[in-house]
Amino acid sequence: MAAAPPYILVADNDRAPPALDEDDTISQTLFWIGFVTDADRHSIILDSLESYEDIRMLSEKDVQAMAEDYNRRPVGDRITFGIRRTKLLKALTHWIHDFYRVSDVPNVTNLNQADFRAQLLRALARAEIRKNIKNGASTAADAASPGPLESEKEWKHWEERFVNYTQTQLGSNGVPLSYIIRENDAPALAGGTFPDFMSQTIACAPLNGEYFEADKRTVFNMIVSFTTGKPSADWIKSTLRFNNGRRSMAALRAHFAGEGNASRNKADADRLKESLHYKSERSMTFEAFLTNCQKMFNIYETEGEPMANDAKVRFLLKKVQHPGLQTAIAALRVQMNLGTVVTYTLAANHLSTAVSELPEHIAKNRNVSGVGTDPDKTGSPDIYNNDGSIITGHIPNWRKLTQHDRDIVMNERKRKRTTGGKGGKGGKGNGNGNNTDANHLKQLTANNKLFKRQIKALKRRLKGDDGSTATTVTTNNSDDEDLDAGDQMGGRKSKKRKDNK
Repeated sequence: MAAAPPYILVADNDRAPPALDEDDTISQTLFWIGFVTDADRHSIILDSLESYEDIRMLSEKDVQAMAEDYNRRPVGDRITFGIRRTKLLKALTHWIHDFYRVSDVPNVTNLNQADFRAQLLRALARAEIRKNIKNGASTAADAASPGPLESEKEWKHWEERFVNYTQTQLGSNGVPLSYIIRENDAPALAGGTFPDFMSQTIACAPLNGEYFEADKRTVFNMIVSFTTGKPSADWIKSTLRFNNGRRSMAALRAHFAGEGNASRNKADADRLKESLHYKSERSMTFEAFLTNCQKMFNIYETEGEPMANDAKVRFLLKKVQHPGLQTAIAALRVQMNLGTVVTYTLAANHLSTAVSELPEHIAKNRNVSGVGTDPDKTGSPDIYNNDGSIITGHIPNWRKLTQHDRDIVMNERKRKRTTGGKGGKGGKGNGNGNNTDANHLKQLTANNKLFKRQIKALKRRLKGDDGSTATTVTTNNSDDEDLDAGDQMGGRKSKKRKDNK
């Protein structure tokens, strides 16, 4: 049997044929990178790039070291890579890795040189994105943490948060760790339709190999940390000896998302279906009504009984019972009768617009400008209370206020000190400046005590001058304090003491 003719490398705009073997594919990629001589390609292949596995084991540092090594060799063996070819070789290592991340085999089928280099640059950009994700992994993890799995009723929301949490963490091969707990065991076909490359890696990453062995232990540790000390920990005890996050997550799903849980979820959706009505903004806002509707639709879809679009629209029109929306509902029914396709989103948006024009909605959401403010006070809102009065106490951002705002506050403080109001240093008023009488009373009381002491001193002095004992001087300090000046000069208490004698 005659041997197959040797593969002829394609150049420029010519496209590579399908089903190239590994050797020819590597040789073609090196040719497109810029190693156009056979001697250069053969030397690089024999030294470093003999197979896909050899390329997978290379890092960017290895490629840089290889380029420097070839540049230092004797003249006959020397190859000058240059900046461009070195960069493309680094990209080649990421390009090879990307194929393994989606359980595919590297190939250049139907590619020309321009297409291939574009793929290399895209692989290099993906590597940079993964690097940035790893650098911000701790912050993203803190923000996305699902928290402990406390009880069965929290399972649905906890599972969604945990899947999102694992998506923020990259595994050993640069694939988000959520691939460990994906539903399907077999990788999805690499040629399928995916929203982005990250989603493709999650759906297609292989569930075997050294990378998988390392990543399943990481996810296992996550699950243990969120269930330890909680009732949910009992359902993964049988999996602890395996250190397998995929097995542990399957055990949680088998319990919390089994047939009994599905029946309860459907019962909740059925109750919503019967009880949901929109009658007014006061009893339930239209936004809350739509949110509950979507919650019901999501439950039915999750449990394998999704509602069709027509059923959703009919439900919406039936459950909206506000008298002011009947005209809008009638308009939607007319469109449906005429054969116009009315989606649930279109119907909901149409009714939302009608709700926004209802008098009760306008009154509820009206923003009254200038409430509690004085038109003459043109300062920053930071210096005013909710009732429009000027803050005369502590203002946290005092140093950030403009001089105009500071003057307003200082003038108000000065005014309150003058009137004895609250906020000044002159006293603890009630803020309305009507405590002048109280201050006057305090002054009179203090003067009265002073006069008592003066009278007492005069009495003692008079007794000591002539040595007479005719004048009675009370020595009880407490009584002296209680005597009034008028009583000591012949008032009622003075007469009472004479009568007692």
